[in-house]
Parts: sequence; C-alpha cells; structure tokens
Amino acid sequence: MAVTSFNLQNLRGQSLLFRCLDTGFVTTAPALTRYQQGRGIDPSRRELVGERPAQWCRSRPVTICEHCGLAIKGNQWTLRQHQQSKRCRRTRTPLPL
Repeated sequence: MAVTSFNLQNLRGQSLLFRCLDTGFVTTAPALTRYQQGRGIDPSRRELVGERPAQWCRSRPVTICEHCGLAIKGNQWTLRQHQQSKRCRRTRTPLPL
C-alpha cells in the first residue's frame, strides 16, 4: 500500500464530479452533499460522473449595463445595485418634466 499524505486524501473527493439523481445537479461530493441536505434529498442519491477537468471552474456571468455600457460581473441583483449607484449614467439623467 502506498503512503499518501493526509491532505492529499482529503482533496481526492474534490477532484471527482457527482450528479444528483433527483435534480441532475453536477458538482463535487462535499458540495453535492450540502446541496442535497439543504433540499431534503437523501445524500446517497448520486452517481459518479467522472473526474473534474483541469479547466473546470465557475465564473460569474457578465452583464452589460444598457445605460452606461459598463460590464457588471454578477447576477441581476448586482446589475440593479449598479444602476442605483452613482457610477451609472441612469441615476445622473434628469427626469423628463
């Protein structure tokens, strides 16, 4: 039996991807366990998809503000927050009378 460091064994579960059999959500084992427990799904209802690709990472979506053309990283809530800030041209335009 090969000697493996404790940290390497802990990270082994982070390199495999699993799919939830109920919802089809795909992620690593620890994240899928939290996902399923939060929704009341049995954590054993999963299947192994394969190893995580090296370039696999989550990126935030980018939305272009239609008022000032600035690229906003994040979801629609982030875009709404930007449009209400002083950076956006929308807040600086006077209201029509």
